[in-house]
Amino acid sequence: MPKRSIERLLALFLLLFVACSGSAHAYIDPNAGGLLFQLLAPLFAAVVGAWLFLRRWIADFFRRAWRRLSGRGEE
Repeated sequence: MPKRSIERLLALFLLLFVACSGSAHAYIDPNAGGLLFQLLAPLFAAVVGAWLFLRRWIADFFRRAWRRLSGRGEE
């Protein structure tokens, strides 16, 4: 199937999906973003902190592994 026809089929599908969607009877709490931030911010901070704390160790590990694989480990 040519690429252009796949793009047209996808565009038609998206258009029908948007046009045929019904109304949603739901309520999202205005502070749901705050809850999401409270959950994700500490996780992000922990990942970044661990990366900054361990990046030298990780770099040395891969450097030693690369030297062993390339045969330059016996210096």
